[in-house]
Amino acid sequence: MAALSWKSNFTETECRIFRGKVIAGILKTTLWKYDGRGELDGYMLTFKSKGFFQSRTEICDIEGKNVLGTIDYNVFRSKAQITYDGVHYYWRLDSWLRGKWAVSDGKSEARFESAGFWKREGQVINEDIPPPVILASFFVHGFFHKISSAS
Repeated sequence: MAALSWKSNFTETECRIFRGKVIAGILKTTLWKYDGRGELDGYMLTFKSKGFFQSRTEICDIEGKNVLGTIDYNVFRSKAQITYDGVHYYWRLDSWLRGKWAVSDGKSEARFESAGFWKREGQVINEDIPPPVILASFFVHGFFHKISSAS
């Protein structure tokens, strides 16, 4: 089990991921588009959203050329399916305040918990979920935050 922590800026366009006091990764997204770039534990990824309602995001290498996986959203239920390296992971909110969420493949799980309602920081307890999926989980959380802020 690897414990991580995270901190986001006010607009949630930058999320820094820490292991202790050392930065282990970062995710940067744009304010108006559903795209992003990030790195965690040496995995460098680009997120490119497709479709009119932004219902799918491709997970690509850092150059954006090779598709490594996808994220399919169920906007009305605030759920998503992350497919990476041929494995399906299920992302869900665990709190209506959007402060807790989890991602699981049925065997392993990572749980994310915010430090408080107004705080843009928290903890991650990871039970063997790969770093690219952890990074994608932060991207999904930001995606749903943007949708809820726009409505």
